[in-house]
Parts: sequence; C-alpha cells; structure tokens
Amino acid sequence: MSKLLDFGFIWSLVEIMVRNKNYYAALAASLAMCVAVGSGGSLQAASMGSRAQAESKSGSKSESKVESKTDSKPQSKSSSRKDSKSESTAKSGSAAWARNFSANMDKTVSPGKDFYQYANGTWLKNTPIPNEYDKWGMLNIINDKNLTLVRTLLEDAAKKSSKAGTVEQKIGDFYKVGMDTKKLEEDDLKPLADELKRIDNLKTLDDLRSELAHLHGMGIGALFSFGSGQDFKDATKVIGQAGQGGLGLPERDYYFNQADRFKKIRGEYVNHVARMLALLGIDAADAKTRAQKIMEIETQLADASMDNIQLRDPEKIYHKMNVKELTEMTPRFSWPIYFSEIGYPGINEVNVGQPEFFKKLDHQISAVTMDHWKDYLRWHLIDAAAPYLSSRFVDADFDFHGKVLTGKKENLPRWKRVVNATNHAIGEAVGQLYVKTAFTPEAKAKALKLVKKLREVLREDLGILDWMDDTTRKNAIAKLDAFVAKIGYPDKWRDYSALKINRDSYISNVLRAEQFEFNRNLAKIGKPVDRTEWLMTPQTVNAYYWSEMNEIVFPAGILQPTIFDPKADDATNLGAMGMVIGHEMTHGFDDQGSKFDAQGNMKNWWSSGDEKRFKERIALIENQYDGYTVDGDTHLKGKLVAGEAAADLGGLTIAYKALEKILEGKPRTPDAEGFTPEQRFFLSFAQAWATNIRPEKEHMMAATDPHPIPKYRVNGTLANMDAFEKAFDIKGENTMMLPKNKRCYLW
Repeated sequence: MSKLLDFGFIWSLVEIMVRNKNYYAALAASLAMCVAVGSGGSLQAASMGSRAQAESKSGSKSESKVESKTDSKPQSKSSSRKDSKSESTAKSGSAAWARNFSANMDKTVSPGKDFYQYANGTWLKNTPIPNEYDKWGMLNIINDKNLTLVRTLLEDAAKKSSKAGTVEQKIGDFYKVGMDTKKLEEDDLKPLADELKRIDNLKTLDDLRSELAHLHGMGIGALFSFGSGQDFKDATKVIGQAGQGGLGLPERDYYFNQADRFKKIRGEYVNHVARMLALLGIDAADAKTRAQKIMEIETQLADASMDNIQLRDPEKIYHKMNVKELTEMTPRFSWPIYFSEIGYPGINEVNVGQPEFFKKLDHQISAVTMDHWKDYLRWHLIDAAAPYLSSRFVDADFDFHGKVLTGKKENLPRWKRVVNATNHAIGEAVGQLYVKTAFTPEAKAKALKLVKKLREVLREDLGILDWMDDTTRKNAIAKLDAFVAKIGYPDKWRDYSALKINRDSYISNVLRAEQFEFNRNLAKIGKPVDRTEWLMTPQTVNAYYWSEMNEIVFPAGILQPTIFDPKADDATNLGAMGMVIGHEMTHGFDDQGSKFDAQGNMKNWWSSGDEKRFKERIALIENQYDGYTVDGDTHLKGKLVAGEAAADLGGLTIAYKALEKILEGKPRTPDAEGFTPEQRFFLSFAQAWATNIRPEKEHMMAATDPHPIPKYRVNGTLANMDAFEKAFDIKGENTMMLPKNKRCYLW
C-alpha cells in the first residue's frame, strides 16, 4: 500500500502523490494495499497516503480513499445519515464501546440476515455523524483521540522558545502560524503574490515546462506527476516515476459518468473553479468562461487517463524508458531540461506509468493557448493553497470539496486542520513525541506476538492448500518467510534539518515542506534502497503491505483500543487487530501482491495451473461485490475492490485459525453476555468497522475506493466463511450467506 499516489505500487512517488489530489486516480491503486479505514490518515484513509492522507492536511478536501461504507437498505441508511451539532454528541455515542458487545448491538436483527446491523445497530442509531465529518466510525474515533493528543504536544511546542533549527522549533512554529487567524486574514493572498506573478509572465512552451517543474516541486501535480520509486523488476534500484495527473475532480469517472449526481457535480465543479478565479481578482463573468475551458482541458486529460481498475495492475503501469525513449514519446516536451529544472539533471531511467497519456498530453500542450494554460495553472495553484489562506479561500474550498463532494456540514475546527497539516508536513518529528506518550513497550510486545502467531498460522496454511502445487507452495512460503514486520515506529527517524520552518506565513511553511519532501524523494534515485523507511507516521490510524519491500507495517496509531487492547482477550484482539495483521499479510498473495516475489521484484512465481485456480477464486469475489449497491443504483466495482476484499477474507480467515489454535483443547465457555470465544471474535471484527456515512461520501467511495464500504466489508467477508455460519448456527436459504459453490476458499 502506499500513501497517496496510486500509481500502483510506486510508493515513493506515492508519497509525493499523497499530497497531490491531481493524481487521485493513482491513489486508488496504492490504497489497494492498505487496510484503509478512518479519515485524515487511517486504515484506509490512505493512505497510507491517498488523497485521504493528503486530505488530512486541510481537513477540507474530500478523502480518497481512503475509507469505510454502508448498505443500501432503508434500515441502515437511516442510521448512517444522522447529523450532529457537535463532536461531543458523537463522542458520547462511542462511550459504550468497551468490550460490552451487547450495548452496540441490535438483537432484533437476525445475525444470518445482516450481521453488520446485528452487531452494530444500536451504535449506528445512537451515534450521529459530527457536522465536520463525512463519516464517523470506530477508526475515526481512534483517529480523533490521536488528534487530541497530538494537539497537546503541538501546543506545548508552540509555547516554547526553542532553538532555531530544532525539531521542537519547527513543530512549534508550524502549528503556531497555522493557528494565527489574525495574520492569515491580514496576509490574505499576499504570500502567493510571487507565485501568481510567475504564472502571469509565462509566454512560451519552455516557460510552461519550467513552471510545471516549479509547481511539481511544491507538491502541485499540474498536468502530470513525477517522483521516484523502486524499479518493479529490480527492487534494489530506485528510478524516476512519471504518472498521469492534472485533474481537479477525484478521479477519471467523475468527468464521464452520465448519472445525474455526477452531472450535477460537474456543474458544481465549474461553478467552484469560477468562484476561486474570481477570488483572484478576475471578473465573475470572465471567470465562468475560463472555468469552462479549464474543465475542457481536464476532461481531455481524464480521457487520456487509465481508470482506477487499470491502475491496480502493476504490469499495465510499468514501462521503463531511458531519456531517448522519453524524448521520442513526447517530442514537444524536453525531459532532460525538465530534470534540470527540478534540480536532478542526472536522471536517466524513468518508469512511465501511462505512455498513452503522455503522448496525448504532448499534443495537448501545443494545442491549448498559453492564456488557457495560465488559467489552468492559476486554478491548480489556488486549489492546492486555499486551505492555508484566509477565510474567504478556506470557505470557498470547503463549500465544494467538503459539502458538494462528501456531504460534510461544516469544516473541521481549525486546530484539527492545523494538526493534520503538521502531521503531513513534519509527521515523523511529531511521531517522536507521540510514541513516548501513546505506545507502551507492553503494547509493542503483544503486537509482535500477534504478528508471530499469524505468520505461523499462514505458513501452516500455505503448506496444505489444496489448490496450490508444490512449486508454487515453496515460493509462497519463501515469500512469507522473507516478510519484514515493522511495529509502532521507525528504528531511524527522518532527518528534517534541511527543512526551513519559520513564522513568515502558513502557506509558505506548507510549500517549503512540500519542496523538502519532493527533494527528499528524488534524492533517492541512484542510491541504495532505504529499507528502514516508513510510508506512514507513527500516529497514523492505518496499516499497509508494501510489495517492493515485502513488508507489513503497523503504526502505533492503529495499535490502540478498541482495535487493539493489550488487556483484551485473544478472541477480541484477533477479531479486530488480528484481522488487520492477516489482511496485510495476505496482501502479499492477492491479485497485486502475488505478482511480486520474496525480494520485491515483479515476477511470475506461480505455476500456470495455480495461477488459473487463483484467478478463478478472485473472480468469485469480483462477481460477489459487483452485486452490492449503494442506494440500490450505484454498484460497487468488483474488479476495483477484489484485492482489498480478498485481503479482508484472508485476514479474517487466518486470524480465526489462530484463535482456534489458541483454544485447542479448551472449553468454549460463554462469557457474561452469553457469547462464545468464536462469537466474540466475529463481533469484534464487525464492531471494528461500524461506520455511519453521508450519502455523498458513500457514492464517492463506491466510485473510487478500492476498499468495500463498511457494511459489505463485514457482510461480504462473512458470507464466504463456513466458520461464521457455524459460530452463529445460521441455517436456511434466506440469509446473507453465499451458496457453497459461490464461496471463495483461498486460505
């Protein structure tokens, strides 16, 4: 998985893209390797980055990805769309989320008909969505708790007069300036004056290329995205990575889907672009005309782009080229000069994710007038900067990205937006302070024990799978044995000494942080791969598997109650955190991870027969999820969610087998609520994904998210599991269970 980009597996590039909403489609692919869950950086939120992570920096942009979902039945819709006047309401609604399973359940619902509602119905009904969120679930609650803790750390740093250049000074000044609303209003657009002047002065295509290089360095993905990443076929090498980009809407489908809701969003988008241009001083009528042209440019870019299903296939996004081949691909765009302008003239190998996109872009560059390119660049500059400017820009930005796209009622409180931005800009520096407070040695030891137990179970499972032959089995076990598990926080912290943070302006600090990250990313090219690096900060509520590193990573932020509690029983921890661990492990063998070997190289290590049998099983999942809908009309995309759905099923299956090993020879004594260990396991799993979601956000997730929405994440997984059917004694035909011949048995 990765943070943002979604270029597939270009996690490094992904890091840059994590902040680059313009490469949102790529994000979908990258997210396919993470658990994905919360907002502003959570198990699905990213991303591990994904726009979900990028969104977290402002709290006002729409999240990718990066998250959870619900069902189409009226019963669950009504419970998932409640609003709230304040955060306190939602927080009080979560107060009963201890290990008292019954308090959250709706026992009027049959567990065999709708287990998600059975396990979570009372919680869903009594827990409104805070106005500043587009969804609210258990992972959001954990993330909110983390934000509150980090806020305390940042406020303490902001009060101190730390020595210039120290981590404490940078954290404190970044947060302090971000919270200074008086200065933000006084400064208004002045901090961007030089940037806007640069765009005003563009005259030639060479000027355009130079400005693209400049904007890319600040994390603004105009036209396309560029960064670095491991070579898919030689995981020891870091090369350049170029990918499609340049869109202002979440992904390609938003430009072409003919459903009424998408048509309405396109109209609202043009109005929003015009409004933002008018805020720059352009006459309102003229701004509307220019916005229409920007929409035309982006529609052409979208038409040339891969969709989010194609982006999930690493073989389709791997086209390594040398400089000569790059020049032949885009004769009007000089890559050698571009490399010099971004500060790295020595780049000689680049993986081009979408060659056809760049060929069409090369033609488009000369076909569009310079005046229209200027408007396009102004728009993408102000769209990226708006969350960090005065209130007139922040409010306009939220009206579209928050209200229209995701249905939020109000923006996050300023302190949450600035905490998210600080986490995004200097996340590991903040993480050093976070882990001292929020992650105990006891928690790390128990998490490591869980990982070890699940690895043992998966290894045994690989040894007996009836659909896998001995050659493939040997390779699969070798890959599992080579897994690296990272728990809590990095062994080596990121060096921020080259990053300058001061009190001149909020947006200046944000852009300098983006430039720092861009340079840090490109500096990897031609150097040995740093296997100590993390793609997530310790405080992130998420987890990921990284194919090219063959590693599973669990930040301290996700290792928190109620997902993981060192004091909880095995059934409870395995149902929630055990599933997460197993999820990431089995990503190494899903429709994407299975294409990479133990060393992280894209290589077919399967026998032809096993590969055929594997694809047949994945096809069952694709067909199953194709049949699920949101509001009865928007279908989930089976091919988009297959990887994450397979990992959910694999993760829960392996976690359950681990529980059975622990319980071997022991009585299955019911607890005080009358639940057996097996039943607690499945209830813990279902309650971990309890989430209320606004309809706008739910439709966005169905269209763009590689993770199934929460209700189907629970019911869809359990519909395949014989063990669940047995645990709750589910019988009869009218249930949510799949017929035996349509169930996916992978593990």
